[in-house]
Amino acid sequence: MIAVLDTSAILSGKFYFGMADQVVTSPSVIKEFSEGGHSWRLMQYSIDAGMKVIAPPESAIEKIREAAIDTGDMENLSEADVEVLALAFHLKNSRLFTDDYAMQNVASHAGIDYEGVLQEGIKKKFYWRYRCASCGKFVEAGIKECPVCGGKIKRVRWK
Repeated sequence: MIAVLDTSAILSGKFYFGMADQVVTSPSVIKEFSEGGHSWRLMQYSIDAGMKVIAPPESAIEKIREAAIDTGDMENLSEADVEVLALAFHLKNSRLFTDDYAMQNVASHAGIDYEGVLQEGIKKKFYWRYRCASCGKFVEAGIKECPVCGGKIKRVRWK
């Protein structure tokens, strides 16, 4: 099994090397660490222990973006999140390790095996839509103000 780690998995300090044949992450995850300090040392330790940094193909990134749009989670994913999901999607016999519920939701939708790091993980997949808190009109993701009444847009669970 290939363990694909997001930032939270690296920061947890858990040792994945005994349970996986290979441990990998994406370049965007590495960029999230600033040089110096405890977080940087955890990331460096993982690399020194054998963690590989692999960029996923663009085709896998597109598939993940489509899945995130389908579930309504795209607004809550960073570029690093999308890249790690794409890497797990691309690699066969892999398991994604993350505590991010939006990532777990997209992973479930895309057929990616995942596991929580310090949290148990989601039990079922959710779909999200965006709705005006004042008038109830549904709008596209990314809109912050209702085009009908000017109210605030909220993310609501759908299905």
